[in-house]
Amino acid sequence: MLPIIGDMVYVPSETYLFADEATRFEKLSEPQSVLVIGEGHQHYQVLMLGNPWWVRKRDVYTVQKEVTDDRQAS
Repeated sequence: MLPIIGDMVYVPSETYLFADEATRFEKLSEPQSVLVIGEGHQHYQVLMLGNPWWVRKRDVYTVQKEVTDDRQAS
């Protein structure tokens, strides 16, 4: 399942992210779960630590929601 804007995605450690001006790069030392806030042709724009970053689509994984049934039998 491909993520859409508003979904959480998992970004593994050692993944590169870059800012809009493409002069500022960040290599993750630890994995992160981040929010998708935009989409380009080959990249997602994500929100990490309050700042927008771009990450390659092939480097992220959709965070699956755990579905539980909390209804009680009547």
